[in-house]
Amino acid sequence: MKKVLVGKVLKAQGLRGMVKVLPLTDFEERFSPGSSLGVGLPDAGYRLMTVAEATDEGRTILVRFQEVSSRQSAEEIQGFFLAVEEKELKALPSNHFYYFELLGLKVVEKGELRGEVVAIVEGPSYDYLVVRKEEKEYDLPFIRAYVQEVNKEEGFIEVECPGGFWD
Repeated sequence: MKKVLVGKVLKAQGLRGMVKVLPLTDFEERFSPGSSLGVGLPDAGYRLMTVAEATDEGRTILVRFQEVSSRQSAEEIQGFFLAVEEKELKALPSNHFYYFELLGLKVVEKGELRGEVVAIVEGPSYDYLVVRKEEKEYDLPFIRAYVQEVNKEEGFIEVECPGGFWD
C-alpha cells in the first residue's frame, strides 16, 4: 500500500517522550489519542505507533506515542515522518486534490505540453504548481483563471495562461 505523509517529527520535547510534530495535513484529527500512524522514513519503512496524547500548539503539535516513553526514545524518531495508508485518506469534495495527486501530472495548453508538476508551493492567497520542462521551471497559480481541468485518470492538467507566461 502507498503511504501518504501527514507529519514530520521535528524534535524531542521534555523528558516523557513527547515530540514536536509539524503537521503536513489539514486534518489534524489524525493526531488524536488512539490514532495509529506509521513512523519512519519513506525509503526505510514505517513502524505503526499509537498516539497516546496530543496538544495543539498552533503551527505544531506536541505528540506522545504509547511506544515512546522517554526523551531518548523520542530523540530516536527525530526527523522521521508520520504516514497513513492511502486508503485511509478522507474523500475530498469535487475539484479538490491532495498534493501528491498533482505531482507528476503533465501540464498541457491547447494541445502543447508545457511541462510536468514537480512541486506545490503554498502561497498566502493561493497555491502554485511548480511546472518543469527541461531546465526551466514556472510557478503556475493553481486557480481557476489558469487551470481549466485536472484529469488525474489520464494524467494531465489543462491550462490557459496569459500571453508570455511561458517565455
